[in-house]
Amino acid sequence: MARWPGSNLWFEASVVDFNDIEYQVMFKDDAKSEYVVKYRDVKSVEQFQRSRSKSRGRSSSRGRSTGRRKSPGRKSPSRKSPGRPKQIREPVIEIKPVKTVEPEPVPVVIKPRTPSPKPVIRLARADKFAPRTSTPTRQSARIASLAEKHDEVDGQVNNIKPEVKTVTENKVATQTLGSRLCGLTSCVGGCLKSAACAITPSLATVKALIGSLLIVALPFICNELCTKRKCTILELPNMPRKLEVYYDLRAVGIVAAFILMQLLLFLIPIGRKVSLPNGAQVRCNGYVSLVATLSLIPLLMYLDYDVLIVYTLFRQIMATTIALAVLLALALYIRARYIPDDAKNPAGNTGVFLADLFNGRETCPAIRSLDLKFFALRITATMWLMLNVIVVVKDLQTHLGLYSPTLLVACTLQIFYAVDLVWFEESLLTTYEYMKNGCGLFFSVGTFQTPFFLTIFTRLVLNHRTELEWYILSLVVALNLFGYTICRGSNSQKHAFRTNPSDPALAHLESLPTSAGTRLLVSGWWGVMRHPNYIGDILIITSWALLCGFNFALPWVLLGLDVLFIVARTYEVEEACRKKYGLAWNNYTDRVKYRLIPRVF
Repeated sequence: MARWPGSNLWFEASVVDFNDIEYQVMFKDDAKSEYVVKYRDVKSVEQFQRSRSKSRGRSSSRGRSTGRRKSPGRKSPSRKSPGRPKQIREPVIEIKPVKTVEPEPVPVVIKPRTPSPKPVIRLARADKFAPRTSTPTRQSARIASLAEKHDEVDGQVNNIKPEVKTVTENKVATQTLGSRLCGLTSCVGGCLKSAACAITPSLATVKALIGSLLIVALPFICNELCTKRKCTILELPNMPRKLEVYYDLRAVGIVAAFILMQLLLFLIPIGRKVSLPNGAQVRCNGYVSLVATLSLIPLLMYLDYDVLIVYTLFRQIMATTIALAVLLALALYIRARYIPDDAKNPAGNTGVFLADLFNGRETCPAIRSLDLKFFALRITATMWLMLNVIVVVKDLQTHLGLYSPTLLVACTLQIFYAVDLVWFEESLLTTYEYMKNGCGLFFSVGTFQTPFFLTIFTRLVLNHRTELEWYILSLVVALNLFGYTICRGSNSQKHAFRTNPSDPALAHLESLPTSAGTRLLVSGWWGVMRHPNYIGDILIITSWALLCGFNFALPWVLLGLDVLFIVARTYEVEEACRKKYGLAWNNYTDRVKYRLIPRVF
């Protein structure tokens, strides 16, 4: 039972969502009205029945009035009334009132009528995180003052009161051109989704099927679009139809040996041990794994082993790695039946097989001290680094004495980024991808196909020998380092604040308290925009595309796909933060207005 906002009437309702302060309820009326009410305005049906049954009935002492009683007249002994006949007293039968026991009142659930069009002050509909705009009737002034004081404390930033702005001013300030365009795109997408829901009985299955096919087939399509003979998007790729083109026993052996080596290096007792929420304990010794893996190439070349077989079997190695990722997703889907409920991913336990397989039923799977998600991220970074080293070796052996400066710069920038991921691998533990994304088909295939997807930039420079002038290379390197500074600085700042908010080195940063007991940074890199690490990644990938020149469209198509993915990820992250932090997120967005580009979007 819930109290109708602005009144003292209780009606039957159901709880749609809630946070630490408020409930979002849906009344069972004809209009299915949804409102946000305080927690004290919601009671269970049993509690409501008990409170109604304790109401007092009619008291037995309060009988009906029988009229005014006349006192009998006094008879004088000396006087007689001669004219009156003698009255015969009849026996008076005293009728006692019978005490009737009334049955307990049964609470009758009255469905509220659809609200009349009269202007009634109420909460915003279907917005469980909107602040309360009015004080309900019959609310005492003391409670209202306490609520206002609580809202005032929530809006403080390190005991600094924010600027008081109306909702209309905030909306006008954030209506930039980029926000309007993205809002229009989201509106069109919502209409298409509604139409698809009306036609298709299971939209989750169709969405997961399309996503699975794209994420598996896209690396093969892009690599076939850009080969040594041609690199164009105007022609359909000539996909090989024979199975042996994608399967080779040597490729299976190379992938198996590489993963086994990384597993042994992962388990050696060297490096700082970090405890994870899933109970696993990992050692951040990625630098040891990196040095040991890199030393294999000169060792194998010294032993006259052809290391370029990795480049020759590039397509087969890619197919083997992606097939292994699919098998890993299937194994984790089956394993999720035997894990506790608190370790499951809410988005991956809907009961729809393909949707759950795609999203992942478990967030952070671990086998004793082996965290599978952390291990997969390390394998990806190391494999990406090794493929770029092989590309450099291929160029040096193919063109003796004629090395390509553009290729060296392109491979060096990608190797530098891969080394950064391994060196600062502990910061991956506080990213949204690690903490919130389920370990399903999207994560496993998307992670393992990344090395083969990103090396398209360097392989294009190798196959088509696009050479740039030294000053252009200098500008590209400067752009890359600028994007890396933003990305690494923001990620390190976020990781340090989440790990130890009371660190004296972070005392100069302002933060915003939330109802979840945590704080949100509103200064430093995170005070300029809400996702500075994402804009840093976009600048880095732009520098890689610039090294390929403007004669080929495929690198710029890959850049566009990356930008679309990052924009979609910003909306996904902000929706999750809005559900987690509630009203504090509104205060945060008022303080940090832009997502990626200041004054644009």
